[in-house]
Amino acid sequence: MMCSALRLTFVPRLSTAATDEFLKLSELLADIVLTDQPDVRMCPWEDKAHRLSSSAIYKSVVFNGAGCEYYKFIWENCASSRVKFFGWLLVQNRIQTKENLLKKHCVDSDLFELCGTQVETVSHLIAGCPFAAGFWQRIGINLSEEAVSSLWQVQSPVTMPAAHFNAFLLLCCWRLWNYRHDVVFRSMPLCYARLFAKCREDAELLSCRLSRADRHVAQTWASMFPSQPSSVPNSNDM
Repeated sequence: MMCSALRLTFVPRLSTAATDEFLKLSELLADIVLTDQPDVRMCPWEDKAHRLSSSAIYKSVVFNGAGCEYYKFIWENCASSRVKFFGWLLVQNRIQTKENLLKKHCVDSDLFELCGTQVETVSHLIAGCPFAAGFWQRIGINLSEEAVSSLWQVQSPVTMPAAHFNAFLLLCCWRLWNYRHDVVFRSMPLCYARLFAKCREDAELLSCRLSRADRHVAQTWASMFPSQPSSVPNSNDM
């Protein structure tokens, strides 16, 4: 009865595809029995107050049924939202390196300006460039160029706390990315002291986002960046 009444709401002549869909709909409605009771409306995307939730709709749209192996590494940490978003783009090779910009015809060369010898890829910028490699070496983290593509699998060294290490790693990558801007766009010279000062500042600010029990972690991070690091060789030596 319901299906016959429902058919009257459609146009008289249905396409083959529409007819097939109507038959499937009829099968779904076949066991439904209407009563005189007030209707109860239910929606999978409503919140506890029965209001439509845009975030629930978004999650349903973007979720493809497969888990993301680096989701927790990126989003479940104490770093700021902008650092998390940068990390999300970084692990997917979506940041605006010259390699990616050349593909979009935005630049004429994909050469990395800090070292002048290699293509500016995500992995080279973060770990392969001699300056970046020297940065990781100075803070005691073994990060190879190959490891950048699976950054979430990098383990913390025994010399530093394992807690919140994902936030620390993302902060370091974020600072290397911003330091690249200083050199390329502001013509600043290569200098570990300036980079380490920014990293210390980030670590100190991050302590405010941690619980009292974990604030010593940020203090340990800050101590890893010496105030007077060794000098950087000039570009000809690199």
